Amino acid sequence: MAEFKYAVELTHPDFPAPDVVAEEYDPESIYVSGLPFWQEQQFYTRGGVIPWKNQTDKACRKLAKHMTNLAESMEAELKAHKKPAPVLVRDALGIFLSILFWSNHRPVQLDNLMEQISTLEMKPLNLEERLEYVLKRGNTYLGFRQLNELVLEQRKLIAKK
Repeated sequence: MAEFKYAVELTHPDFPAPDVVAEEYDPESIYVSGLPFWQEQQFYTRGGVIPWKNQTDKACRKLAKHMTNLAESMEAELKAHKKPAPVLVRDALGIFLSILFWSNHRPVQLDNLMEQISTLEMKPLNLEERLEYVLKRGNTYLGFRQLNELVLEQRKLIAKK
């Protein structure tokens, strides 16, 4: 069993490679819990499904449904005065970044993340500063609220387009 490593394009200190066996997952899956950027990993290492090119709106809607479930879990934790599990926060951030990049018809690219984001055409206002805040404080109530707002704003931009 080989240790899972993200492709170079997906390396970022806030998204460490999970301790998983990649062969156990369906390469067609849009979302894999605990393994953000599953489709991009497939793309950068093997090719495969490209949801940011084919049926982008449908893929973003599927991710948004997963985000709703994650948000409910995170909100329940925060209401109980607990911090959400890091894997929940990473999954939620991963879904947002996937929606963000896919709606711009590009795969997520985490190396030089802020530089990559600056080149996106369709994105929420002041995204760079807001995302920086969420990356640092995603497990807090305010970080959670900011992430929810970013997802909502991106979905509105997609609908408007």
